[in-house]
Amino acid sequence: MPTRSLVTAVFLSKAEALGVLEERLGLIWNTDDPSDVTLPLGYGAWLSIEVPKFGEDLPLTLDCHHEDSEVLDGVVTELATRLSDELGWATQLM
Repeated sequence: MPTRSLVTAVFLSKAEALGVLEERLGLIWNTDDPSDVTLPLGYGAWLSIEVPKFGEDLPLTLDCHHEDSEVLDGVVTELATRLSDELGWATQLM
């Protein structure tokens, strides 16, 4: 499954980030698997947030997924623009 990661310049917990993204970008949590909450991004893409495994204080990384890498590239570009315009978050594509 193709994945693109947007590394932000913000430091938020997963729960805080999910709340902000839901509220400010109008994304609705998908809680089908409560241990792996995701956010649908449209076009069949979705966003997940990995929690640092050893308690590192790392910037928030948003992992975006889609079966088609071309569709995914467009979705990630759109998301990066929205994060910048609507939240003031700088991102770097990894």
